[in-house]
Amino acid sequence: MAAKSSIKPAARGEPVIKEVQAATLEELGRVGYRALRIEDVAARAGVHKTTIYRRWPEKADLVRETLQTTFDEAVTAPDTGSLRGDLLEIAHQVIALASSDYGQALIRMNMTEGATGELREIVESVRARKEGMRREILERARARGELRPEVDGELLMSTLVGSIHHSMFARGCAPASLNVEALVDLLVRGACV
Repeated sequence: MAAKSSIKPAARGEPVIKEVQAATLEELGRVGYRALRIEDVAARAGVHKTTIYRRWPEKADLVRETLQTTFDEAVTAPDTGSLRGDLLEIAHQVIALASSDYGQALIRMNMTEGATGELREIVESVRARKEGMRREILERARARGELRPEVDGELLMSTLVGSIHHSMFARGCAPASLNVEALVDLLVRGACV
C-alpha cells in the first residue's frame, strides 16, 4: 500500500496564497527568519515547494509579502473624527496584533534575531507601508486644528506603539490590564493645541 501524500489536491490563487502565508507565519514563530526553510513552509501548507518558488523566488520575498499582508489586515487607518479616537483605535489594533499567536512569534523573532541585514530590510519595508496611514491620520488631525504643527508625528506614533510593546513584553502586563485611555490622553495632551 502506497504512503499517503501530505500534498493537497492542486488549488490555485488566493486560497493557496493564504495557506502559504499562514504556514510562513507559523514557521517564523517556530524557527525564526534565519532558520526558515521553504521546504518546511511547503510541507506545512500542503503544497509543492515549486508552488512557493513560482510566486516568491526568494525567502525574503515570501516573508516580506507575508508580513505586509498580515500587518495590512491587522492595522488599518481609522477615521473616528478625532486624533484621540484614532489613537485609541490604533492602540487596540496593536494590542490585538501583539496578543495574537503570530504577533507574539514575530515580536520574539525580531527581538531574538535582531533587525539586521535582510530581516531589517523586511521590517523596514513593512513599516514604510504603514507610513501613509500614519501621515493620513496626523494630517487630518492638523486640518481639524487638533495637532500642533511642530509635533513629530513619527515620535507620537512610536511612543504609542512602543509603550504598548514595553508594557506587554518587558513588564509582562496582560492586554486587559493596559490603561490605553490614560496613555492616549497623555499623548494627546502633549501633542494637541
